[in-house]
Amino acid sequence: MKTAVRILLKKIVAYFMLGVIMMLIANTAVFLHVHKLKDGTIIEHAHPYDKSTDSAPYKSHCHSNAELLFFQNLGVLFFITFLVYSLFIFVKKAKYESFKIIKQYSSDHINLYKGRAPPIL
Repeated sequence: MKTAVRILLKKIVAYFMLGVIMMLIANTAVFLHVHKLKDGTIIEHAHPYDKSTDSAPYKSHCHSNAELLFFQNLGVLFFITFLVYSLFIFVKKAKYESFKIIKQYSSDHINLYKGRAPPIL
């Protein structure tokens, strides 16, 4: 029962992450735009907004520094989350496989020397 719940939970997390990544890709494809800051720095990011009101190459709507940082690092956040999740699964499988090898070796060792006691001189 616990195994079925774990498998279902892993599938739900995988589908959720896949859906979020697909939404991020669609958001970037549709709403990507650039801003030119006062110091001349050009920032490229994507978020839903009405493109029809602003046709300039550098968009005029304003963002706070926190918003710009959030938009810039949003894609990186999900990539790092996916990477950590994948590494967690890999390490868990590697630990299980090494434990299985140790268990097999120890059981072979025990079975090999089963039987009578050593001779006494």
